[in-house]
Amino acid sequence: MKTITKARQTALPLYLEGTNNKAVLIQHGYNGYPGDMYELAKRVNAEGYTVVLPRLPGHGTNGADFRKTDWKLWLSHTRNEYINLQSRYESVSIIGLSMGGVLALLISAEFSPQKTILLAPAMAVSAKIMNYTPILKYFVPRIDRNWTPSPDDSEDRLFLAQEYWRYHFTAQIASLNKLMRMARKRLMDVESHVYLMLSEKDQSVPLKAGDIIENGLRVPVVKRVLKNSPHVFFEGEEKETAIDQVIEWLKIDEKKGN
Repeated sequence: MKTITKARQTALPLYLEGTNNKAVLIQHGYNGYPGDMYELAKRVNAEGYTVVLPRLPGHGTNGADFRKTDWKLWLSHTRNEYINLQSRYESVSIIGLSMGGVLALLISAEFSPQKTILLAPAMAVSAKIMNYTPILKYFVPRIDRNWTPSPDDSEDRLFLAQEYWRYHFTAQIASLNKLMRMARKRLMDVESHVYLMLSEKDQSVPLKAGDIIENGLRVPVVKRVLKNSPHVFFEGEEKETAIDQVIEWLKIDEKKGN
C-alpha cells in the first residue's frame, strides 16, 4: 500500500487577496512551515497587500518527503511564486525568514522586487554540522538531534518535531549550504531596497549573518536588531514589535508619497 503524504493543517499555504494592487511573497525557512508566518501574513494583508505564503516542497509533511527535496526544488518553487505575482500586481515585495531570507536574496538578485525584507537570514549559521554535510550526505543521511517540546505545543507541532526537528538531514543541510554560497556570490546583483532584522538571542543565525549581507551589497541596508527573540521571531516576546517593524518597512514609500 502506498504511503499517503499530506501537509499538516498549519503547514498549508496561504493566499490572501488585498486591495492596493501590491503583493508580498512571504517565505518560511528550512525545516519550517507556513504556520510560522501566518500571523505576519494576516497583518500584512490587513494593510491592503495581497499576500502569498507558500509551503516549500518537502516541508510540513513528513521526513521521508523532505528527503526527496533539495535546493533546486526550493528555489524554483519560490521563483515561480514570485513570477506569478509579478505578472498580476503593480509591485511585489518579498519577505524571507531564515533559509527563506536566502531565497529572497536570490530572487532579489534576479528580479529586483520593490522591497526585500530579511528576517534572520541564514547567510551564516551556528550549527557546526553545516561544514561537514557536503561529505556526510554520502554516508549518513540522518543524525539524531535534541528537541524539547513545549507544554503548549499543538498536535501539528509535535508531529513536525518527530518528523523534522529531531534530526539533522545531511543532504538537505548541504542544500541549504549550497543556497547560502550562491546567495553570497549574488549579493552584488541585488538592487532593491533591503531591510534586515536579526536577534541577539537567535541560536540558529548569528549576528555576523548581517555583516555578510551589509558588506556584500552595493545598496544600503536598513537594520533592526531585536534583544530577546528566538530564531522564529513570531514565537517570542517581541513578535508584535517584529510584525509592526515589517509593516512599517513595507509602507515607507507610501509615507513618502512615492
